[in-house]
Parts: sequence; structure tokens; C-alpha cells
Amino acid sequence: HYWVSGSIGPFVVKDPMLLGHECSGVVTKLGEGVTSLQVGDRVALEPGVPCRRCELCKNGRYNLCPDVFFLATPPDSGALARFHCHAADFCFKLPDNVSFEEGALIEPLSVGIHACRRANVGMGKKVLVCGSGPIGLSAIVSARAMGASDVIVTGRCKKF
Repeated sequence: HYWVSGSIGPFVVKDPMLLGHECSGVVTKLGEGVTSLQVGDRVALEPGVPCRRCELCKNGRYNLCPDVFFLATPPDSGALARFHCHAADFCFKLPDNVSFEEGALIEPLSVGIHACRRANVGMGKKVLVCGSGPIGLSAIVSARAMGASDVIVTGRCKKF
């Protein structure tokens, strides 16, 4: 959205900004007191780091925190760079059999799974997915994995 239109709702790109919030990589350095990770660990990043202090955070709904730092959402820059510093508790170790590409897909897949859970998708259900971008594709595979019998997808067809 930012690349094409420069905004998503109230989030408007006003200054140069790095893109990228679906990411994975290797830990190259640790902050003081970090014990959950080691240099060399392969990790996927959760792109939103909340304040950890508001009522939503304290009640476990940190995804709704109004003071979240979210990669590649203005005014916060993204992680499409050689190095990126991220909160250790929002870095998740990747098993050896998961590639970096697969690790980067964990965030959009989690959105698709969450949407299907909220919609109570299950065996034999019919599902409509509006949009065939990365999140829509994640919703499609999630719905099929949860047993949906029919998955209909809407999207735009761009002429080449």
C-alpha cells in the first residue's frame, strides 16, 4: 500500500522510510540483559512491539496497543536492511528445518489464521476472502487447512 499510494488510512509516508515488516534473520549482537537469544540464532520477527504498559498490553491484547512500534508503518521505518535492532521478546527462534523465506511468512500466515479463527472457519464451511495479496493468500491456505469446503477469492486483475 505504501509503495503504490503512499498511505494506509491515517498512516501517511511523509519522510523516506524503509519497507519491510515480514522478516527473518540471524542474531548478530545482543542487548544488555538478553538471555533468551544467542548470537547465531535464526529468528523471525513479530513486527509490532507494543508499549507493554497500557491496559490492552497488560490484558494480553498487545496487538491493539495504541502506542505500538510497527515496522514499516509511518513514522516507524521497516526492516529491509542489512541490520535491524529489534526487541528480543518479539524475536522467535526458527527451527533448523524452517527457511528464512518461510520464517518471513509467519507474520502474514498468523494474520490469515487469526482471521479464520475469528470467523469460526471449520469443516464444510464456505469462505469468501476479499483480496488476493499476501494476507488474502494466507487466509485462503488457513481456511483450507481448517476444513473449509469452498473458498471463493476476490481480487483485481492487473493487465500487463
